[in-house]
Amino acid sequence: MATRVFNLGTDPDRPVVLFVDDDAGNRQAFHATFRRSFEVLTASGFEEAWQFLSNRPVDVIITDQRMPGTTGSQLLSLVRERFPQVRRMLVTAYSDIQAVIDAVNLGGVTNYIAKPWDPGRLEALVMAAHAEVQAERQREQFTQQLVEANRQLEFALRQRLLS
Repeated sequence: MATRVFNLGTDPDRPVVLFVDDDAGNRQAFHATFRRSFEVLTASGFEEAWQFLSNRPVDVIITDQRMPGTTGSQLLSLVRERFPQVRRMLVTAYSDIQAVIDAVNLGGVTNYIAKPWDPGRLEALVMAAHAEVQAERQREQFTQQLVEANRQLEFALRQRLLS
């Protein structure tokens, strides 16, 4: 199935959520449920997910555990390495304790969600993760501003000492 993109706005208050699941029905259900709350991107597997992550900002990735080729835990581990700012969540219909362990230890997931998901709870988890992403971006901006201000002060001090 082709990669689908929904609601490609640039509203910083709307989380950009990438939902990865090999089941088209689950992708459609996720989009239908959350399209008003999030900018929803859907992918059927690793390759499509990686395309999104490589080409545009994503705040939160939610992936199914059991998919052909690459498990959700494996995908989240790679996302953690390459895109550490993206918040990672795992969703599955199975109570596989090893999947949970791998997701936490390797993928650094912020949440493990059982299918069928509770829309209210999932929305709250995504919004909380998005707030963390925004706070982190703000801290990075403030740090850059402080570094620049410090550089300018050092330059001014050197100029004053030389004159």
